[in-house]
Amino acid sequence: MRERLGAEFDSAWDSLQWREADLSDVGALEAAMAGCVRVFHAAGRVSFQPGDEGALKAVNVVGTANVVNAALAAGVRRLFHISSVSALGRSAKDPETGLLLPVVETAEWSDGAGATPYGVSKHAAEMEVWRGVAEGLEAIVVNPTVILGDARYGESSGMVYRRAAQGRRHYPVGGGGFVGVADLLEVCAALDAAADSGREGVLGERFIVSAEDVSHRDVMTWVANEAGVAGPTRPLKGWMLSLAWRSAALWSWVTGTAPMLTRDLANNTLVTHCYDTTKLFGALPGHEFTSIRDVIRQSMARGMG
Repeated sequence: MRERLGAEFDSAWDSLQWREADLSDVGALEAAMAGCVRVFHAAGRVSFQPGDEGALKAVNVVGTANVVNAALAAGVRRLFHISSVSALGRSAKDPETGLLLPVVETAEWSDGAGATPYGVSKHAAEMEVWRGVAEGLEAIVVNPTVILGDARYGESSGMVYRRAAQGRRHYPVGGGGFVGVADLLEVCAALDAAADSGREGVLGERFIVSAEDVSHRDVMTWVANEAGVAGPTRPLKGWMLSLAWRSAALWSWVTGTAPMLTRDLANNTLVTHCYDTTKLFGALPGHEFTSIRDVIRQSMARGMG
């Protein structure tokens, strides 16, 4: 990664420091940001569980507002906000084919059909960042698709590894965008260096970050291959998912535990989402992503090592 960015990467990242503070504590955030030129805000809550709306708002919206306020108070020059494609509007359908067109940064936002409480909270968090820009803060926002990193089976998107590595026979029929965590870091460094060099069209902008659009079946198959188990062969039908999330909800009610599958997650797996990264490549011409198959291969090797 450093080899592709050279000295620009070093200048942007060698002085990076990790500082901890509670997102609900503005004073602690200001203290953590004291003396900082730029802040990279990647903290957030990811949940598709019913009843988590309050927690999502507290962490993602109020927490981001506190980060913005603290940055302004501490004299931070630039805020780099790691958002999500869930904060973007949904793609329109091609009038001729009926297929979904790629999602772009300017897709019209709606809190209506298709928007999850998580997506609503991430969109509202971005609004806090743009409010900070209006008050004098420099900002860059990235909207990554599903982020894959080391195969930590119990954490966030690491669940993809766990389920596929178990040799599940059924696969969701949809698909979407994926990106490796190392590639996301590289993009952030490159955009930050580009802004420092005075490149236009970087500051005050948002960028979709996605290596490629891949079907869920392919992702599960690649994980299964690396785990040495058979890949999925049977598609999950809509009625099967509907029955599954309702059964999970009932079991959750009986046991008092969080359901493994929710309606939002089930519905999302039936749709194939695709993403347009033209804007990103316009800002970073010549940038290259690691293929998702290679990301999985490398992640599984580390996770099982």
